[in-house]
Amino acid sequence: MKPNKLFTILLLLFGEALIIIGFLYFAKNLELKILILNIAVTSILYFVCFVYFSDKIIPIVDIKEKSHSSVGSLGIKWVFVTIYAILAIGAMLILNTVKPLGFTGQIIIQGVILFILLLGIYFSIYASNKVHEVYTEEKQNRSRIGDMKKATNDVKLRIDQMKGMPADLIVRITTLLDNMRFISPGDNNDAIVLETDYLKEIKTVHDCLFEIPINYEKITENISNCERVYNERKKVYSN
Repeated sequence: MKPNKLFTILLLLFGEALIIIGFLYFAKNLELKILILNIAVTSILYFVCFVYFSDKIIPIVDIKEKSHSSVGSLGIKWVFVTIYAILAIGAMLILNTVKPLGFTGQIIIQGVILFILLLGIYFSIYASNKVHEVYTEEKQNRSRIGDMKKATNDVKLRIDQMKGMPADLIVRITTLLDNMRFISPGDNNDAIVLETDYLKEIKTVHDCLFEIPINYEKITENISNCERVYNERKKVYSN
C-alpha cells in the first residue's frame, strides 16, 4: 500500500475516532440508542464527504479513464451529498434539542434522509454509466471508419507495389483514401450497414490484386461499388 493512501486511511480512522469520543463526551446524557444513531448518522456523513471530496480514496476524476465517466456524475454527487448533510445535521439538532423525539421516530426520519442520499448515489452511478456508454459507442463508430481507412490504404500499398496497373484505377483508389477524412462517425443502422458493405467491397478488391492473372474487370467493378457505397455513406450523419 502506498504511503499516501495509508496516511489517508489512518486520517479517516482518526476522524472517526474523534466523532465517537466527541459524542460519548458531549452527548453522554442522551439515550443510548439515540446516541448510537447520532454517531452512525454522523459517521455516514463523514465517510461520504471524505470519500467524495478528499479525492484520495476514490479520485473524483480518474485521468487515466479515457471516457471520463465520473465527470458526468460530479454535479449529482455534490448536490445530493450537500442535501443529505443539511437534512441529517438539521434533523439531529432539532430532534435532540428543539423538539426531542423518541428513537423510533428519529430512526424513521434519518432513514428517509439516508434514502435520499442513496437515491443520489444511484443517479450518479447511472450518469457515469451513461457517459461511458456514449463514449464506447462513439469509439466503436470511429473504429469502423478507421477499419475503412486501413483497408483502403492496404489496397493502395498493394497497387503501389504492382507494375502495369491502369493509371485510372490508381487515381480512383488514391481519391477514395484521401476522401475518407470527409466521413463523420455515424450511430445509426444505415451507417453501420454501409460501412460493412464498403469493407466487404474493398476486401474483394484487395483479394483480386493477388490473383493470377489479375481480373481488371472485376477490380474495376468492385472499386465502382466502393465509390458508390462511399458516396452513400458520406451523406449519412448521426441521429
